[in-house]
Amino acid sequence: MRLLHCLPALFALLSPLAQAELLDDIWERGSLRIALEDNNPPYSYREGGKLVGFDVELGRALATELNVEADFVVDDGGKMPDGLQSGRYDIALDQFEPSEEGQDTLEFSEPYLFPQAEAVGESGAAAPMTIPFQKGNPAFRDSLNRALTKLRSERRLGALSEQWLGKDLSQAPAAASR
Repeated sequence: MRLLHCLPALFALLSPLAQAELLDDIWERGSLRIALEDNNPPYSYREGGKLVGFDVELGRALATELNVEADFVVDDGGKMPDGLQSGRYDIALDQFEPSEEGQDTLEFSEPYLFPQAEAVGESGAAAPMTIPFQKGNPAFRDSLNRALTKLRSERRLGALSEQWLGKDLSQAPAAASR
């Protein structure tokens, strides 16, 4: 009977370990599976049969920060949310915004790109781009956000943005105007 009273505490202790599963799988596999399109210049497209673009370089940089290889999976069929939910991909780089389809089963990174920073909408705010992944993976979320923060603080994210998009869109409009 005493054991039954201890079970909730035991589950609370083991819960973070169970939720770290995606990060553990990525490290065990040695690669970050990244879904993207191959017909979306300048974000991702084929040049001479090779994948190139902003999303490709960002994916490689993120994989490097996680100490794994980048494994790109091309998905032009609009099934990225389904692929993320089923575990076919770890992340998707395809100009996602947090309000898009799949929010109930997907989680999103911190914003990494503010493509509308120049075009002020009705609210005056930029629509930030985020990276979706399967919900319930706090260790992976934290590692992904740390990688994005490092890329931003070292100006690598801004340099990629300037190279592929023509300007640094890695800062929120308020931060960029300071």
